[in-house]
Amino acid sequence: MNSSIVYLAIIAVLAYWVWRLKNRERDQGQALERIARERKTVFMFLNNLGERLTSTSMKMEPALEIIMDFIVEVTDSEAGATYLIDPSDNQLSAKVVKGMFPPLMPTTSYALTKQKYLSERVKRERIPLGEGIIGEAARTGEAILVNDVAGDSRVPKVAHEYLTFRSIMVAPLKARGKITGVLAVVNKRSGTNFSQEDLDLLLALADQAASTAQLVKLYDELAEKQRIEQELRIAHDFQKMLLPAKCPDVPGFEIAAFSDPALEVGGDYYDFFHVDDAKRYLGVVIADVSGKGIPGAFVMAMVRCTLRVVARNNLSPRDVLFKANDRLFADTKENVFVTMTYGILDSKNRTFKFARAGHEPLVTVKRDTESVQLTSPDGIALAMVESDMFSFLQEAEMKMDDGDTAVLYTDGVVEAMDPDNNEYGQKRFFDLVAANRQLSPKEIIEKSLHDIEEFTRGYPQHDDITLVAIRASEPEGVSQMTASA
Repeated sequence: MNSSIVYLAIIAVLAYWVWRLKNRERDQGQALERIARERKTVFMFLNNLGERLTSTSMKMEPALEIIMDFIVEVTDSEAGATYLIDPSDNQLSAKVVKGMFPPLMPTTSYALTKQKYLSERVKRERIPLGEGIIGEAARTGEAILVNDVAGDSRVPKVAHEYLTFRSIMVAPLKARGKITGVLAVVNKRSGTNFSQEDLDLLLALADQAASTAQLVKLYDELAEKQRIEQELRIAHDFQKMLLPAKCPDVPGFEIAAFSDPALEVGGDYYDFFHVDDAKRYLGVVIADVSGKGIPGAFVMAMVRCTLRVVARNNLSPRDVLFKANDRLFADTKENVFVTMTYGILDSKNRTFKFARAGHEPLVTVKRDTESVQLTSPDGIALAMVESDMFSFLQEAEMKMDDGDTAVLYTDGVVEAMDPDNNEYGQKRFFDLVAANRQLSPKEIIEKSLHDIEEFTRGYPQHDDITLVAIRASEPEGVSQMTASA
């Protein structure tokens, strides 16, 4: 009797293990099938996305539209939305909405019957991290499945009362371990509940969607960088057009100039133009506009135009700068100003009369002296103050005999830095000008640039460098130098 009981027990145990193994095989088979379906769906997703992105601009919103279309379709959902986190305030907002997706922030204004207006409402919502079902998924990084939204406190009551809103699945978007947003879909079109298999599929697609969104973002940033670089190249070419193509021929004088921006587009500029029709008087300008890049170039263009207009047939540099200040003060922003030296070279009397609007001093050196003379008439930068405060601007005039040299420069020259953060400095620059006073303006500029290069030892230029040199000479000794930028 005992042996029969033992025999039956062994048979029962074996039968149980056979049954359990069969169930495990079935479960494993179903799991493998589920994994295979997920893998197939992900491959379909990537293939679909790749095909559509090749014919679509790789911008974030169009890419998210493609992603959301596919996810709504393969999860058999009625509607869906993609939320992204704004790093500036850590709040989520919907970037793409498909179908009748409900607003998920508490609200009383639900009189929205058309999908277009409902989508706009959803996109206007700002959801803080941790608030509601969307905010919770973004904060915790965990997927959420709710098949009875009426009984879930994380879903606003008015949302499921107004819309036929039964169930929701939410999955975080994670890129390189960082949560960047949330995917959400609502209501199965078949009317059944979402299953754990549906949630697993959404999670698998969310991983791919996050990686794709990150790739698109990087591509978009690269495209934007390339666009900015192209704009800078255009602005650089535009700025070069504003500079003289060559220095003018003026009887009794040699003139040379050079300008090199620290960035693609700088704020320095120089200019030469005849003030009168007889071409006896030559306007000479050197200026430094606050701000660099494209804004600086535009202000520079405005300054150039303004100065040429107000300088016509006006032999007073002070009056010209006074009128230019009136216009620039009215037409520029508060944080924009321009330092400038504007002078008039009289080729008959061989004089240089100038006014200084907060710019570096005029450096002059006589042929037979070994030291420089600095001339700094009073003046404040253009566009900083109104006319009554600008009126103390002074004017100076100097006689230029044969061999005398005058040099105008911007602060980028004397503020050039070496790798140890030492400045090139005024003294070194002035000593170089004095030591090379017998050279032509072109050679003085070349010597200066070479000395700055030796001093900085390859340290990056942090400010624009601009130089204008004028030397009095016999009329038959006139030469010119092509301006370079």
